[in-house]
Amino acid sequence: MTIEDIIAQAKESEAKEDYKESFRLYSKAIDVLPNDPDLYSTRGVVLFHLNRKEEALKDMDKAVDLEPNYSYRYSSRAYIKASLGMTEDAILDYKKCTELDPEDAIAWNNLGLLEDQLGWNKKAKKTFKKAESLEKVLKDKDITLEKKREIPEPKPEIAISKNRIIKEVFTKKETFKEFIKFVGSGFKIKNN
Repeated sequence: MTIEDIIAQAKESEAKEDYKESFRLYSKAIDVLPNDPDLYSTRGVVLFHLNRKEEALKDMDKAVDLEPNYSYRYSSRAYIKASLGMTEDAILDYKKCTELDPEDAIAWNNLGLLEDQLGWNKKAKKTFKKAESLEKVLKDKDITLEKKREIPEPKPEIAISKNRIIKEVFTKKETFKEFIKFVGSGFKIKNN
């Protein structure tokens, strides 16, 4: 079996959400190609789905070490750090991501979410405005951002787990699209 076959099977297993098999195959591929940042990054995602977040973070660290000038590496690592409650470290990674790729609207948006989570409302508003200004980038990715009017201050009576929401928003494509529309509507829930 060639390395290409192993990687193809790993991707197929991942697509079928057979994360244990996908992990096994990506690990086998890493044994053959120990300096491939894509393999570490992808295996990190698989580990995240297996709820092995600390190990996922180690793989993301390795991917960043191997390819330190690729913005996506920082964005991926930031997402995992945020899920581990390492909010300020995640913010640093999202900032690095946006330095390397100033047009990454999703990274700007995620950065704003974390700033808001820490109560940095002014920073968050500014960051969300930057994400909104990148509407063209989102449209190129088939994500429509409706015009946003104003970002209201968070209301304390809303007692929803932010970590659960963040995880669902960024792991499910349809939920993410709904979130972008929600942000674009000025954080107003539309009744169907």
